[in-house]
Amino acid sequence: MCLKEPHFLATGIGSLPYLEPQAALDLIWQSVPAAPHWPQLPNLGAESGFVGQYLRPLIETGVIEGFATPRFQVEAPDWSERMMRFYELYLRAESGDDEALESFGFTPEGGVGFESFCSDFRQRKPKDISFVKGQLSGPLTVGMQITDASRRASYYDETQRDLLVKALAMHAQWQTRRLKGFGYPVLISIDDPSLYAYGASTHVTLGRETLLAHLNEVSEGILRQGGIPGAHVCAGTDWTLLFDSKIQVVNFDAYEYMTSMLVLAGPLNDFLARGGILSWGIVPTSAKAWEETVESLQERLEENIKGLVKRGVDESRLRAQSMLTPSCGTGTLEVALAERIYALLKGLALKMG
Repeated sequence: MCLKEPHFLATGIGSLPYLEPQAALDLIWQSVPAAPHWPQLPNLGAESGFVGQYLRPLIETGVIEGFATPRFQVEAPDWSERMMRFYELYLRAESGDDEALESFGFTPEGGVGFESFCSDFRQRKPKDISFVKGQLSGPLTVGMQITDASRRASYYDETQRDLLVKALAMHAQWQTRRLKGFGYPVLISIDDPSLYAYGASTHVTLGRETLLAHLNEVSEGILRQGGIPGAHVCAGTDWTLLFDSKIQVVNFDAYEYMTSMLVLAGPLNDFLARGGILSWGIVPTSAKAWEETVESLQERLEENIKGLVKRGVDESRLRAQSMLTPSCGTGTLEVALAERIYALLKGLALKMG
């Protein structure tokens, strides 16, 4: 399944700064009703955080310890048995065991935003939904955040990396299946900001084929359940990495990093020609949002579109296959600023739609 001509439809990245899920849900339904997303609520604690939220099966099988400062337990005398427990659980889930697949979902504490969204959706019975959006953290970012005793990122260890990727891929499958139950198309965004490091001299060991394989493995978990795989990077990167993967929706920070997309206008045009969607993170997730208006953001967006068209991107296709989002999540911001960002997003979508 793929999205058909969203034409500047707006949705969110995921995280919001509230402690009460209902406040987050009210903002989402008010601002992006045609493409609602479940709210990540990182201020509720480590299990609701960007990394901890997706570690449940790794922690429950003893492979990792701790949600707040997770560490692979490679020095445990029964490390091999712990890994075996995880892979047995994974293989059961992969073979269609529903009980095993549930183990790759959220913990009760980590899934407050998700479960509140699902309950709220059933009660509201909304109409005119284009798609429902979910999200999960990407393998490179999670792998860079979890380190061993010597502070070495787990992503650089082939065994630990494989455990992480498989946990994320199976979670992606679980989340897609849950959201598909509402009867609408489901977009799942892989949020992997650390992809900015690809090609940087400080991270020369990050190989393209390895990164592609992991993005595709997580994407396949989404596709297996009939979902639409997307990816979000809130920095500049080599976007051809995403264009050449199974990702169908590329979400980028168009406010601060437009140049990184302009220089790849040719590959972008090819991506769009294959049916890909460009999701513009055009509303800044910083204090700059106080200085912007709907009109100023529209002017900025139109100038950026002109820049791509000038470099050979098909304008009608670009406009038809574009979406709008904030430039990043708002979970670390003050509530008033987050609400300002969503108000700008809503207003811009109405102008561009």
